[in-house]
Amino acid sequence: MSRINIQGTIDNIKSKSNVYTPVIESIVNSIQSISNKDENNGKIEIILHREKVLEFENQIPNIKSISIRDNGTGFNQKNRDSFDTFYSQHKKEIGGKGFGRFMFVKYFGDVNVSSVFRNENGDLKSREFRFGRQFEIIVDETIEETQAIDTYSVLNLNNLIETHSFDKYIETISRKLLEKLLVYFINDSFSCPTIIVKEADDSHSIILNDYITGKNEIQEIENFAFKLTTDKNVTEHFTGKVFKIYYAGNQKSKISLTGHNREVTETNLHKYVPEFEDDFYDINPSTQSRKNYIIKTYILGEYLDKNVSLERETFDFGKEKGEVYYPFSQADIERESALQTKEIFNNDISTRSEKKVDKIKKYVTENAPWHKSYVNDLDFSKIGYNLSDNEIEMELHKVKHKKEINTRSRFNEFFEDPENLKNGNLNEMISEISEIGKSDLAHYVYNRKCILEAFGELLKRNENGDGFLEEEIHNIIYPMRRNSENTTYEEHNLWLLDERLVFSEFISSDEKISSKKANKALDEPDLVVFDQKKSFRNGDNEFSNPLTIFEFKRPKRTNYREKDDPILQIGRYLNKIRSGKYEMPNGVEQIKVNDCTPIYGYVIADITPKIKEFALHNQLTESPDKEGYFGFHRGYKMYIEIISFRKLLKDATLRNRIFFKKLQLE
Repeated sequence: MSRINIQGTIDNIKSKSNVYTPVIESIVNSIQSISNKDENNGKIEIILHREKVLEFENQIPNIKSISIRDNGTGFNQKNRDSFDTFYSQHKKEIGGKGFGRFMFVKYFGDVNVSSVFRNENGDLKSREFRFGRQFEIIVDETIEETQAIDTYSVLNLNNLIETHSFDKYIETISRKLLEKLLVYFINDSFSCPTIIVKEADDSHSIILNDYITGKNEIQEIENFAFKLTTDKNVTEHFTGKVFKIYYAGNQKSKISLTGHNREVTETNLHKYVPEFEDDFYDINPSTQSRKNYIIKTYILGEYLDKNVSLERETFDFGKEKGEVYYPFSQADIERESALQTKEIFNNDISTRSEKKVDKIKKYVTENAPWHKSYVNDLDFSKIGYNLSDNEIEMELHKVKHKKEINTRSRFNEFFEDPENLKNGNLNEMISEISEIGKSDLAHYVYNRKCILEAFGELLKRNENGDGFLEEEIHNIIYPMRRNSENTTYEEHNLWLLDERLVFSEFISSDEKISSKKANKALDEPDLVVFDQKKSFRNGDNEFSNPLTIFEFKRPKRTNYREKDDPILQIGRYLNKIRSGKYEMPNGVEQIKVNDCTPIYGYVIADITPKIKEFALHNQLTESPDKEGYFGFHRGYKMYIEIISFRKLLKDATLRNRIFFKKLQLE
């Protein structure tokens, strides 16, 4: 007689089973045993044994062991021999794999059976044994006389292995067991025995059948049938049973594929129909109260029964794609099941779909108008139902990216054939490219509007009644202690000052542009702009490259001293630059500026009495709108202008208003 390495078999079980699997396996065995006995009053008890804890600990003890008792045929010789046979074929006709009992010892340290059965003569006998862990499945077996009046079996799953744990609440355990066994309760040709989950001390018990009948917490809504057919005319038939489950908690609506009346796989319905992601609800007409529920669709079929895996945790066919021997994948079956379920709840799904579309369109209109041209390219049926703004943005970016790739590919193919240029199709291709360009431009303009709004907020007083700091104004225009070598076009907003500055080749923002050791203590200008980098190198026209210097002052500031004159500050920077005290960042070449170099100095500040005094002292002219001063400073040989924050914001807004109107942003 060959021996089995039982512990090795257990260790090699690589399934997606969980701690409920052995309990489900035992309950199904009990159901089959009662069915074989033809018992009209079939009864199964799942008895929960908890750890002993001290009374003052005030906590729900963990479940340590579980007993499953039934009034079926018991372990007669035929059932006993089947239990003792590896890969037994005894229950093959009803889906038995001869392997499920190994799940008992995978999760529990000690498994034993106590049973009363009828022998060949019809006499009642008692049989007890343990599940071995070495080379024999049945060990320590005894057969004795009994005073029992009927057959029964008790499977004791003792000492749950520490790496596993059950839910603590009996209600949660009951509902999880019911969902796995639900197909037995709704089988039209089968009367399910009474199944009771109870505490070992009889303090609480739950009858699973009541969830279907008495408490009505699970309602069967509708059945449907469908078939799948390959291009080679291979056809399989399936049946779906749809339920409302009212105790859903935080669960999602699901599709469950079954094999031989047992749930095998479970997949969220919203994977295929996004609108199933949220709970549904019924409204009580008398109280107007809402009762939430999820939907669960169970799928049955011969194709599922004959292809369920050994551990009944998955199927032999592929998850995503069919094969020669298994023409239909799990996804094929689930997708059609989801569409069938969608038809049953079509009114709710249609309403949710409309809300989803409205939400996306509202987001585009209010927050991302540059995406308008891509909305019609979205496949709304595949987009999640409860998307955040960021997730909507990502979906639109996917469409934009796909469109850009396709357009670029078509454009390249177009020019590979010279005949296309003769057929007048070029305009159509250019139109597609222009559409993408318009989207990018719209995004850029919208960002400008947001920056203007943020800039306007910085000109107000903060919660303490003070003006915002100079550095906050500075950073929104150009990041401090950065330069154009390490700052991208998108990271600054020089257009607030002057559109022409955006195209400057070198910019230094409150950064030491000098690397001379002797000049480490030099003051640095708030913002210095060179039109071209040739200011840093020798050349015939090196002194003709314009230089622009900005000085920012804190909004609402009034406490200026004489030495705080911003015009003189710019002049001092300029003199140091002209005298050769500044070098380019790498310290190799000197910054070359002389008296002939065009110099522009700008002061950005609120027009206070002291600022007016500085302007008049430097012989500047007041602007017609009285929001600034301008003129040529003969001493420093530079053009100087003082601009108020209000004028800066107003002028920048006016320059961009036509774009805002075109995009319907105002």
